[in-house]
Amino acid sequence: MVAGRFQGAAVAIAVAAVCYASCAMAQQEDPYTPVVLRNKNGVQADILPIGAIIHRLLVPDKNGQADDIVLGFDDPKTYQLGNSPYFGGIVGRVANRIANGTFTLDGQTYTTDKNDRGNTLHGGFNPFFENNTWTIQDASDNEVTLSLLSPDGTQGFPGNLNATATYSLSDDNTLQLVIEATTDKTTPVNLAQHSYFNLNGNCRNNILSHVLYINGLYVTPTDVNQIPNGELAAVQGSPFDFTTPRPIGERIGAVTFPPPFGGYDHNWALFGLGTDAAAKTYIGVVSEEPQLAASVYSPLSGRAMDLSTNAPGLQFYAGNNLNGSLAGKGAYMYPQHGGFAMESQVWPDYLHHPNFPQSILQPGQLYRHIWTLKFYNHSAAPAPSGSVQTRSLP
Repeated sequence: MVAGRFQGAAVAIAVAAVCYASCAMAQQEDPYTPVVLRNKNGVQADILPIGAIIHRLLVPDKNGQADDIVLGFDDPKTYQLGNSPYFGGIVGRVANRIANGTFTLDGQTYTTDKNDRGNTLHGGFNPFFENNTWTIQDASDNEVTLSLLSPDGTQGFPGNLNATATYSLSDDNTLQLVIEATTDKTTPVNLAQHSYFNLNGNCRNNILSHVLYINGLYVTPTDVNQIPNGELAAVQGSPFDFTTPRPIGERIGAVTFPPPFGGYDHNWALFGLGTDAAAKTYIGVVSEEPQLAASVYSPLSGRAMDLSTNAPGLQFYAGNNLNGSLAGKGAYMYPQHGGFAMESQVWPDYLHHPNFPQSILQPGQLYRHIWTLKFYNHSAAPAPSGSVQTRSLP
């Protein structure tokens, strides 16, 4: 079923990747000049070759006024200066954390970049977006495909990883990202989109009044360094329960862990997944097509978006560490909670927890992660409520 289709599709992407690596088929454009995607409703997404970053995302509000809803920098070169908290790019090879920067695979121990308190965060010192220029393979007014070769040994990970990222924008106001990857050596892979959003518009207020729904019954508790302990904690009756839409700021003050800032920066187990999650996933996904993972809207602007994915987890981060010291677009100093991130992903530190969903890619297989945003006016289509939504899993 899922496995058969993925392995069949891997043949085509592997052939294309070999040709790309050896023949340099695609001519690289200026990495700081975005490919601009537009639809008939005034939605616009600017995608940079550097890091496959979503540089700007213009979405109309309830009055039809378009504004940029993603945090970042006016000058694309600023993303490479080391100050960006992963604004807008695709992170990996393994998003989120790997405890102690080590893992064992097929009897061999690998050491990865230790860039976060002795652990590996988002792959290490050179995440996909900071200093990597993706090659534009194809582009049109509503779709762009970019590719990147991550050589064997990059960040300490085994295998040559060939990745493609395809962004598409439809006239129903859906922005979709499909990330695919193949390898020539068994390797872990967990690539995630890391945009920060503010549905009020860039440089306007914080996100604490945004109303959030998350389609998950559990979070994965962590230690002070945000390394999971391997357990699951039910969200019911806690500040982590967003199975009924609630303002982000309503109970954020009760979330005092992790230190020093507290606030939401946690992984939710999506789609009703629990202790059986490992058995219901295949190379980091729970289904071939995306399912509704979260919804959020701003009562101020009326902008709303649904995030759908086929990944088993969602890291919701409320911008706790933003502190007014980072100058973003328009020289605006992003305040605490000035934006939120929603990274669909495999659960953090899965390489040390066999009960977690696993994402180990082997030669001949295809990694295929889908991340989709659907924008709408909340007054016309309210966010979902009630119990967690699920559908058949493989």
